[in-house]
Amino acid sequence: MRLTWKDAVTTLFVAAIVAIYVTFLNGTSLWLISSARGTTAAVLVLGFVGGCALSALDDVRATAQPRWAQVLSAIASTLGVVALAAAVIGLITGSTAVLAVLVTATIALWLIATVRHAFTVRREPVSGPDVHEVIHPENAAGR
Repeated sequence: MRLTWKDAVTTLFVAAIVAIYVTFLNGTSLWLISSARGTTAAVLVLGFVGGCALSALDDVRATAQPRWAQVLSAIASTLGVVALAAAVIGLITGSTAVLAVLVTATIALWLIATVRHAFTVRREPVSGPDVHEVIHPENAAGR
């Protein structure tokens, strides 16, 4: 594949997550990110919108992936579960350690996706008969 505008937007979201987390660590009086729960909520929303909502799962499943890309996808799936669990636990407990796990997992997810996008060669899907040819085989001969 190649890096796209979605990768650039996702990078901006990750930069915002890092900025919010650093601001939280340095102590702030900003309303939303002055607590671990608020910062967890902000990281969760930014991670969801910047990562999950902009993902292109159809591109991944439409073509055969090399082995290393499959391994990265498996690691990313595991990190996604870790990030979601950390977000839920962080919202419930307000733990700063769990917030650190959430931020780290989110950054790792972004890094894995960007590396996979940058180094995976996009292959065209296997071609077959046109749907129209399958439904109406009598029209296929006229082409």
